[in-house]
Amino acid sequence: MIRGKYLGLVVGLFILPFIAFSQPVKTVNDTLFDYFQALRTTQEFNQKMVINEKIKNVFRRILSQDKYYEHSFDTIKSMGVVSSPDEAFRIINWNTMDGDGTYTYHAFIQYRPKKRDEIKLTELIDHSDSIIMPEQQILPPDQWYGALYYEIVPAKINKQMQYVLLGWDGGDIYINRKVIDVLTFSSSGKPKFGKNVFKFGKKRKKRVIFEFSYQATMRLFYDDNIDMIVFEHMTPIRPSLKDQKMQYGSDLTFDGLELVDDKWILRENLDVKNDKKSLRRK
Repeated sequence: MIRGKYLGLVVGLFILPFIAFSQPVKTVNDTLFDYFQALRTTQEFNQKMVINEKIKNVFRRILSQDKYYEHSFDTIKSMGVVSSPDEAFRIINWNTMDGDGTYTYHAFIQYRPKKRDEIKLTELIDHSDSIIMPEQQILPPDQWYGALYYEIVPAKINKQMQYVLLGWDGGDIYINRKVIDVLTFSSSGKPKFGKNVFKFGKKRKKRVIFEFSYQATMRLFYDDNIDMIVFEHMTPIRPSLKDQKMQYGSDLTFDGLELVDDKWILRENLDVKNDKKSLRRK
């Protein structure tokens, strides 16, 4: 009985993407809804990969169409859509759990240049597990450090628009991560991740990755009141456990990154209720 159910699902997965391409938006949305439902409920790993590839095929076919640039996909709760405040682009992303408790991330960027009508569609390929020293790498879209993004902070630096991305990475069964990355676009609309703009004292980083216990939570957000990226300070539960990230949690204080000239500079021990002038004096 179970084999028959999966066989029917597989046949449907091969047929539906081609149907979806020519169907109205509502039909496509319903198709994706069913796919994501199957992705979250199917237990067998190989079957999940089949379903996930069919989801990607639908997105590859539709996301370059103008009518899907502003479509919210809001009925699909297991994927995220986040748009830049200047409406230059948006990111559609979701994740799948691997057999070892880690995650793989999947995403598409829809980018629409101001002087052009066509949409530039780029698929991101997660290579997080093979990137050496990820905080020091500038990465193309096919070697992306994967995360689920939930906020985009635009900044114009030296006449170039840069977008700071705030995201979550489930890590593994021991640690979680929060990620601060930088996205820029070439004149042709090709995205690039990472830029040497973060200053933590004497250390420079092209992206920032926080690691902490899977049992802990960490707030990371942009605070309009003080014009900073604000995050909870994560420390080991005991000094002897320094560098053992699975033992890190919040000490309930806040640090931040402030944009000064062309760099995001670390500011420690913030009072997030204070305004920017007060914080500078402090």
